[in-house]
Amino acid sequence: MELLDKYERQLTQPQTEKLLLDIVTKVNSTADTQLPNFGIGTGKGGAILLNCHYGKLTGNDEYYAIAEKLLMASLQSLSPGEYKTVLSNYFIDLAEFGTLIGYLEENGHLNDDTGFAYDEFDTLIADRIQSTIEKRNFGLGNGALSVSSYLYRRIDHSPLLLNAAVNILEAIYQAREGDKETGYYWTTHYFEEPRVYTGLSHGNGMILNFLCSIHEKGIEKEKCEELMYYALRFLLLNRADPNLSDSNFPLWLGRDIDSRNHCIVYGDLSTAYIIIKTAKILEDADYLAFGIDVAKDTIGKHRIENTSLMDASIKYGVSSPYILYNRIFQLTGIEAFKKAAVYWLDQISEMKKNETEYLGFNSHFFKKYPEGQLGFSFGLAGIGLVLMQYLSDGELSINEFTWTP
Repeated sequence: MELLDKYERQLTQPQTEKLLLDIVTKVNSTADTQLPNFGIGTGKGGAILLNCHYGKLTGNDEYYAIAEKLLMASLQSLSPGEYKTVLSNYFIDLAEFGTLIGYLEENGHLNDDTGFAYDEFDTLIADRIQSTIEKRNFGLGNGALSVSSYLYRRIDHSPLLLNAAVNILEAIYQAREGDKETGYYWTTHYFEEPRVYTGLSHGNGMILNFLCSIHEKGIEKEKCEELMYYALRFLLLNRADPNLSDSNFPLWLGRDIDSRNHCIVYGDLSTAYIIIKTAKILEDADYLAFGIDVAKDTIGKHRIENTSLMDASIKYGVSSPYILYNRIFQLTGIEAFKKAAVYWLDQISEMKKNETEYLGFNSHFFKKYPEGQLGFSFGLAGIGLVLMQYLSDGELSINEFTWTP
């Protein structure tokens, strides 16, 4: 942690505001043609959110007009026959778009009724959930939890989706492995080789994230708490000695422990986040101390040069640790995490390389896809939204859209 004690903020607010304007301008120049569908991650949904937040931040209604145009185009292209994607799938994008509509309505970004067909979406999402849990596929890529953001928003309004949430919980309970001595874990079959992951994208962290959300909705709290407690126990028992390793947890059991991952998708930091969140819900001081210890360990070990982060994106880049440290600060109030978040915010500008078509912010993994370069998950729209979360002091939060609700 002493590494960050010597760190002083580099990027000024005027520089941040100028960078943000450049990003919004660039996204808007081609969003209507290069973002192929209605989803948030790689579609027009991310640009809609970008413009709504920028309109709110600046007070300039011009950006709401741009958002409205993109929204109408999205509403007119919801049918499967018109759907196009390379980096996502239809049901993930449906769920993201439905989540977005609910968020925009709730936060005053929509003045008029869009006529959005929630009931129709509820049925599609419930059917999708049922088909995936029958295969014990809970994954965020193509399983039951891939549509969970919409599920959480609609549980209180849709008996159909409340029932779907209960069905997911029961399927998770039946699929648990291990016991109360070893802790509970789940095997993912998303890849050809079955694996027992620990983190937020495939493993115990992913399951805990779901359990936290439905527990907060008051759904079968006793069963949730049993699963939460013993899923945490599994993580505790599989922690490596942080003095002997760069990582606290293996990416999956049986893999070499050392990892330079430091993002929402993979790495100790996202696992620490969900341990802390779960422990606070359980009011368990020991597990809370465990999560905080893991999170503090990541501060000292992971500066930009010690990670595998190669761009500024939300999912795989330096925006990830900003979101996670900021969220952990919100949960704990520990200033070290706030300072760490600011450090990672400043690394966004460091990822701006030689001027290119995308302002120098090339997506490392998805550079050949315009929707990767421009979109929310891997590109410019997401970077811009992170900057606005900072500039608005959290008022324009994107936590709901980044697995960190």
